[in-house]
Amino acid sequence: MTALKWILVLLLSYLLGCFQTGVIISRTKNVDIRSKGSKSTGTTNVFRVLGAKASLLTFVGDILKGVLACLLGMWLLGNAGASMAGLAVIVGHMFPVFSRFRGGKGVATSLGTSLVMNPALGLILLAVSAVGIAVTRIVSIFSILSLAAFAVVNSFLCGGDGFEIAYSIAAAALVVFAHRSNIQRILSGTENRLDFSRSKRNLK
Repeated sequence: MTALKWILVLLLSYLLGCFQTGVIISRTKNVDIRSKGSKSTGTTNVFRVLGAKASLLTFVGDILKGVLACLLGMWLLGNAGASMAGLAVIVGHMFPVFSRFRGGKGVATSLGTSLVMNPALGLILLAVSAVGIAVTRIVSIFSILSLAAFAVVNSFLCGGDGFEIAYSIAAAALVVFAHRSNIQRILSGTENRLDFSRSKRNLK
């Protein structure tokens, strides 16, 4: 019975991650976000292509995926289930089987999982990242730093829970891997910055 629960949690969490909020939102505007901009289905690319409203909807939808997956895992298998469900939903978001494994970079979905695993820490890092992005207009730096910080701090705060430590480190590693091209641009000083004037135009 326990093995069946594990299969159910991992499969449903992965499939939940495969639900591409950005793709759904872009289709309502007759655009395939996977063929525009960076071709990512995540919040930042949606912002650049479709503006603030679509980006906000994508952000919230991707967060909810992480939250729901972890809650499902916790309900069926406790903290261990929540940890592994968190990883599965991030993998589903980044490598969705229904979109030829072309998804987003996992930041918003990872945030959703962190809000279940350690709500206070997740909210603090979200606030710090929001301020950092507003000041520098560079999303990737604070996306990477916030997930790396969560991995380090939560690994110390989780009481030695092996599943949660594995989740924290693996989630950060996946996000860093997804941002490898961004890291190269950061090091070369050519990383893209957000154009907030676009958000103002699209909020009208």
